[in-house]
Amino acid sequence: MNTCLNLPPITIASSDHRRLIRTAENLAEQAHPLAMPLLQELHRASVREPDELPDDIVTLDTFVTYRLSGDGPLEKRALIHPDDRVWPPAEVSILTPVGLSLLGLRVGDRMPLLGVDGSPDACVEVEAVGPKIVGAFRPVQMQ
Repeated sequence: MNTCLNLPPITIASSDHRRLIRTAENLAEQAHPLAMPLLQELHRASVREPDELPDDIVTLDTFVTYRLSGDGPLEKRALIHPDDRVWPPAEVSILTPVGLSLLGLRVGDRMPLLGVDGSPDACVEVEAVGPKIVGAFRPVQMQ
């Protein structure tokens, strides 16, 4: 029985939303396999200003502690945009099934792994959110 069949609501910062829409559209032109799942998530997301987001929401440049498939070990990684890679062992890119599935979730949410062919029971659960990455080497984004 699939315990994470329903998609929980997601909330995304407006600045992340704009950046990820551009990324997804560029990837769609290249037929990237996660472009459409990313666009679908961005279209169903509630978008808020960054200072209006609760601290327990998974955003880009924030560490998240999560578990795969209900009984897997806990992992803690920073959710990042692929252009911002600095320390791969401590990061999970938004352009991976795990990273995409974590975006916008809250502590306690369970989400099916998006963009994956395989077990319909594969899911990710958020255990904790934080801290936020500040002062990292991040390219300046043009508006």
